[in-house]
Amino acid sequence: MNNSKVLYNQKCSICNYEIQHYKKRSSLSFVDCSEMEDKYLKKLHVSFDNGNELSGVDAFIYVWKNTKGYNWLGKLISVPPIKQIAKICYAIIAQLLFWRFKLFVK
Repeated sequence: MNNSKVLYNQKCSICNYEIQHYKKRSSLSFVDCSEMEDKYLKKLHVSFDNGNELSGVDAFIYVWKNTKGYNWLGKLISVPPIKQIAKICYAIIAQLLFWRFKLFVK
């Protein structure tokens, strides 16, 4: 866990609200990416010291598996048919939040 950073958009009120909740229950390192390139604004990312990255649903699964009280959710969403549905839903929601951020916040 100590070799990872969760990159999230702090200026997105919805994103920030959720991450603030996880911060209280996790020892993960959370980093604001609101001034970074669009790649990081479009979806949640987890960056590792070795250069590997997770994004989107895979990043959320990592966060949930490392957050007290959410391990079960990480395991559930990891089940292949559920994960595929979650990826479709997340792609739509993340894109809407990104457009909202670009139009009204940034």
